[in-house]
Amino acid sequence: MPRIVLLNVGTAAPRAVHRQLWLLREGDVVVSPLVPDEDFLRYVCGELGVDRAALRFVSAGENLTDEALTAPALIHEVRALLAEHDAWELLPAHHTEGVAAFADLCGLPGDTGLRFAAQRGPVLLNRKSHFRQLAVGADVPVPDGTVVTGPAALAAAVERYLPRTGTVVVKRDDDLGGQGNVALTLKETRPLPGTRATLAARAPEAAADVLWAELTDAQNPVLAVESYHRSTHSFYAEYLIGPAGDVTFLNSGTIRRRADIDPAASELVWVGLELPAELPPGAGARALTASARMVALAAAIGYRGHINVDGIVTDTGEVLFNEANARWGGSLALHAAGERLLGPAYLDTHVLSGLRDVPALPLPAALDTLRRHGLAFSPEIGEGTVVLGYDPSGERPLECVVLAPTRERARAVEAAVRDAVGEVRP
Repeated sequence: MPRIVLLNVGTAAPRAVHRQLWLLREGDVVVSPLVPDEDFLRYVCGELGVDRAALRFVSAGENLTDEALTAPALIHEVRALLAEHDAWELLPAHHTEGVAAFADLCGLPGDTGLRFAAQRGPVLLNRKSHFRQLAVGADVPVPDGTVVTGPAALAAAVERYLPRTGTVVVKRDDDLGGQGNVALTLKETRPLPGTRATLAARAPEAAADVLWAELTDAQNPVLAVESYHRSTHSFYAEYLIGPAGDVTFLNSGTIRRRADIDPAASELVWVGLELPAELPPGAGARALTASARMVALAAAIGYRGHINVDGIVTDTGEVLFNEANARWGGSLALHAAGERLLGPAYLDTHVLSGLRDVPALPLPAALDTLRRHGLAFSPEIGEGTVVLGYDPSGERPLECVVLAPTRERARAVEAAVRDAVGEVRP
């Protein structure tokens, strides 16, 4: 069945949009915030064996908000393309009210997932406060903590949970990539994984007033407060809930971070994701068992689509979960590349190592560099590097993915990629 792919990824940033092109198939109608860079699109199509002429794009010229998705001009253009077939599969990055309205305006049949989205149901799965409530109900282990509704309650929660590990994390209700997470600690104030800043917990009441003013707004009227645990592994598990509520495990991965070269930096640098997750066997089994319970609950209440559940293995061996995200995760583009380039069983034979911080190069120079150094992906040997995400302006680093048979080999190829790019950088 042909697909309508909605790139409503929450931004119109070129790299974030271009990395989703690895999900495309021949026959897709793609609704995008921007017109993709033609050279990069042809590169991706060439790697995937997709006929570029068999893809049609409708550009909104702006971030695909709910308002943009329901704009009359965009709906008119999409409907003209949909006349070619009687039935279409809708594949949005994020199920929202606007997606449900878009489907209705385009004459697509409603289903459980769209009806759930029309009532803003996915919000239940994307907020930190709701995650804690649902996870506890599904017997999914979470750090000790609570949801607070005011600065006084925040101060009391900090005082209550701070002694348990010496550090608490205060979380904005709806944010991405740890950008709304601030740690308060009795220990050294160094950058911690999953937070954007670490502050000394000298005066909880004063800190609570400041953090409440900083982290709450009309869209985020509550905060989550949790004991912060040192971890040996940060991981996620990604699933797809089908139209009938059937749950399919897609992939798992480890979240890789490193210290910033600036010693004054308040947060760690996100290097990328590595698939599959490398966890101790027992912890891995517990992680998949518990995350599957969370996903089954999401399916039972009506959510359909992709969902990720993030967690950690603590330094004492506990598996604890931090959040769920009912939308395309950062791993989905890597997963798509792995399946298309290596086959559906790629997790059994290969490691995919994402690099989000490769210095920017024009696409022709980047591809030439990889090829000249023997680092470009080779289907014949099943190893090499592809450019996953690209910003034509050069303002953002390249995002690359190394595909290799072992983690050790992936590290060697990563180092070679960085050296090769470093040689040609102006």
